[in-house]
Amino acid sequence: MAGQDRSVRSLARLQHSASTGRVLNLLGVYRKHSNEPEYSEKPFFKHQLLNRCIVVKHRLRSNEVEMFDEVRTSATKILFPIDQNDLKMGARFLFIGQIGYDDQLNEALGNSSAHGQDLRILKVIDQIPSLDPFLLREQMRRYGYEPGRCYFDISESDTTRMFNFAKNEIMPLVNMSYADDRVIASHAVRLCNKILSNQVDGDLDPLRETLQLDRVQFDEGVFCWKAFLYYKWQLSELMKPLQGTLQQIATIRPTTRARGEETELIEHSRKQIRKGISHNIEKVKLTLSVYDRAYGDLTQSGKARGFREFLLTAPSLFRELGERLAGLDHVVSFWRYRFPKDKLAVVQPDDLYDIFVDFENGLSFDEEATLAL
Repeated sequence: MAGQDRSVRSLARLQHSASTGRVLNLLGVYRKHSNEPEYSEKPFFKHQLLNRCIVVKHRLRSNEVEMFDEVRTSATKILFPIDQNDLKMGARFLFIGQIGYDDQLNEALGNSSAHGQDLRILKVIDQIPSLDPFLLREQMRRYGYEPGRCYFDISESDTTRMFNFAKNEIMPLVNMSYADDRVIASHAVRLCNKILSNQVDGDLDPLRETLQLDRVQFDEGVFCWKAFLYYKWQLSELMKPLQGTLQQIATIRPTTRARGEETELIEHSRKQIRKGISHNIEKVKLTLSVYDRAYGDLTQSGKARGFREFLLTAPSLFRELGERLAGLDHVVSFWRYRFPKDKLAVVQPDDLYDIFVDFENGLSFDEEATLAL
């Protein structure tokens, strides 16, 4: 039988405060978009309960590790709210791939078998380190699935947090059309709201015409533009905590003395993590610079062609950006979870090595697979 999670934090609070990369809130999508044709015509899951569940990338607690045959530090958690109108009632949950997963999934679905496509999509979701909508959509496309656009959005909490960052990024474009600072600020707020909420309407036709895009291309282009604003903001948010985490990784020592071989492995892994973080930051910056150059040509030189071509090809970059940033975020978030601030770090040699190996794996990326997409 699927476990039960009655904590308010897991549901009622989770849907409002969780990061975009951690949660796919399909119940929220249902509440917001169920009356739209796209929602029913191109569903994420075919089974109704699955299409109203909440999916979470979850850091496994010590008592949850034994639920899997293999060693892992995180898993994909599916939450089925007990009462969809009152999330404080909690939810039944299970992890994708846990021991007895197939039987427990069928039981959670009311003893009705999940559609074969739904089972494959669950595996697809479990393969990626983050649920950010841009990485998720590209992962779905790679396997031939294209749910409606309404299923891929940034969480309300992240939208609020990144608004000022995105507005400042958009300001140079607004500067091209207006001279009055107050008018510029007002239009920047409006344009930012439209981009972050996918409100591609007639007000944006002048920009669409400048970029020489038809309405379908422009709708996709705005989605891609939002993706790069999100990824740039995410990197800026990670830089300071990454520095602090790196300092702690460099100085932490096991509580008990490690054997000679364990010490060598830990020290080697410690160095690899530092190199991996540095490498991934540089690669993310390099990819984001493609956007910066194209956007700069538009806003500084009035050359729209480069930005137009960038928007049309941008999805090919989502997987690399999403997976590299997810690896960086995992280092910060798991370290904070495992070693809370102002608490003495207590860890055995084998546990520290397992954590380091997990970080190394999360920081690796198959570039050849990306180029093949």
